This record gives sequence, C-alpha cells and structure tokens, in this order.
Amino acid sequence: MVSNTVGAGTTPPAAEAFDPVVARKTGGLWRLVWSDEFDTATVDALKWNYETNCAGGGNNELQCYTDAAQNAYIANGQLHIDAIAEQATGFDGWNGLSGNVVTRDYSSARLTTQNKGDWRYARVEVSAKVPFGQGIWPAVWMMPTDSHYGQWPLSGEIDIMEAINLDTGGAADNQVHQTLHFGNPWPNNQSVGHDLDPGFDVTADFNNYAVEWQEGEIRWYINDVLVANQNMDDWFTVGAASSAVSTTDARPFDQRFFLILNLAVGGNWPGAPDASTLFPNTFSIDYVRVYQCADNEDDGIGCATLDGSPDYE
Repeated sequence: MVSNTVGAGTTPPAAEAFDPVVARKTGGLWRLVWSDEFDTATVDALKWNYETNCAGGGNNELQCYTDAAQNAYIANGQLHIDAIAEQATGFDGWNGLSGNVVTRDYSSARLTTQNKGDWRYARVEVSAKVPFGQGIWPAVWMMPTDSHYGQWPLSGEIDIMEAINLDTGGAADNQVHQTLHFGNPWPNNQSVGHDLDPGFDVTADFNNYAVEWQEGEIRWYINDVLVANQNMDDWFTVGAASSAVSTTDARPFDQRFFLILNLAVGGNWPGAPDASTLFPNTFSIDYVRVYQCADNEDDGIGCATLDGSPDYE
C-alpha cells in the first residue's frame, strides 16, 4: 500500500493457522436477500456501479477502469470483466473527475454495489472462474458503506477472494487469498490473512467463493468447504477506541459493507504483465448471492456452515 487509499487487497501476510476456537451455533437457515444471476442483456444498473478512474487502486496498478461494454458485459448468463491491452485515458483521482489526466496501457472494469446493495452480517457467495497470467489480479471483496470508524483501514476491508499471477510457476501459482484489513492508520495498518492452494486448478472452471460473516467471526469457504476463519480476538480499530463511536468488540466489522468485483493489471503485489500474459484477459462470474441468517439477522449468529452445504430456506 503506497497511500492511504484502498486497493483490491494489499499484499496479504503469510498464512496463519486455522483458528477453530469460536463458539458457533448451527442449524439456522440462510435466507436469500439479494442476488444477480446475470440473466439480463446488460449489466443491471439498479444493482451495480462502474468505477471510472485511472487511480491505480492505491497499489500503482496499470489499468484505467472504464464503463465501456467491452470491459464489463454479460454473455451466456455470466458477467465477464475483460482486461484489455489498449491505451486508456482518464483522471488519476479516485472519483474519476479529479487529479491529473493520465494514459495507461490497459483498460478493465471495477463494479460495486455501493448505495445499491449493502449488508451487515451475511453469507456472500460468488461463483467465479479466475483468469491467469503474470500481472493479472482478480478480486472479490467488500468495503464499508460508511467510514464509521475513519478512513481506510480503520473501518475495515473484507477480501473474499483474490489471486495473482496464476499458472505462472511462481510461489502463488495456484493460491487464492482471503484477508481482513483493519487497525491503525496507514502506514501502520494491520491485516490477517490466509493463502491457500485448494488442491485443484482454480483457473480450470467455476468455483464458489463464499464468506460467512457473523458478529465476532468471519469464515471463508471454497466450494462449501470451510478453509479459514478469523474472530474478533484477531482484529480491532483504533478509530473506535479514540472516537468512542462504538464499544463493541466486533469493531470494525460490525457495520454495513458493499461488494466489489474487479480485475486489476499489475501493481505492487503482482508486478507488471510480461510477454507471456494473454490479452484480453477475462474474469467470469456466474452469479452473486447474498443471504442473511433467517432466525437472527441482527448478529448473524445461528447459521454457521461447518460441514457440507449450507442450509437454505
């Protein structure tokens, strides 16, 4: 992270041991509260926003995010986000209308549900086929609707799934990453995360990447297998302590968050593409589904998935 802005997941720390020490309640049913099956002709503007800027994601990324149909479109019942090797021009400010006019060598898309869909405590599922190649960085993540405890990272970030440089023979050749960002102001921010090779080629087909988020615990799943978790002993925010906005132990992950889907090119973490990187490069999403615990939406406790498939209404 090179500024106090937010990237599609900054470099995660080394993987930590799985932490099972959380009292979980099971047996409750997950109720569908929001979804996109991508069965419309175009991206649904009632559900998604396009971010448009050349800001580099706070990570010196090499793309401009656009609202062009060639960068985000629906085909065969799937959302496709394409990174294209082409010159693109725009402002390097975060809101897309400020800063300096710059030209990048790649275009791509970043879609958000901000102000159109946000949740506190939920199960979020995304069925996605991740792309591969040096400098290619797909991400599914969540940011707080309101900076309740202060600017990033004080109000938190939840990375459901991200990957870099897949199928390139490097250390992260088949890894997916799940990370929380929180803590002190940048550059003294904290994060906890998990780096996982699930034992099959993640680029070969669609896989279900999910997070279950209840008060005091966040759990990650791949194809309904529980692969990682963090609990409130692992996170904090100095924003809450200093401002006395909240005194709950679950801070900062006790507020509403929205969803982000994007495909970045280059940046501090993956490095730049090379001659082996194929363009256009496509990140495909079959569906996005958001559930809340039907018996207990207030804190999400009671619907934890421990073995096998989740229980749905």
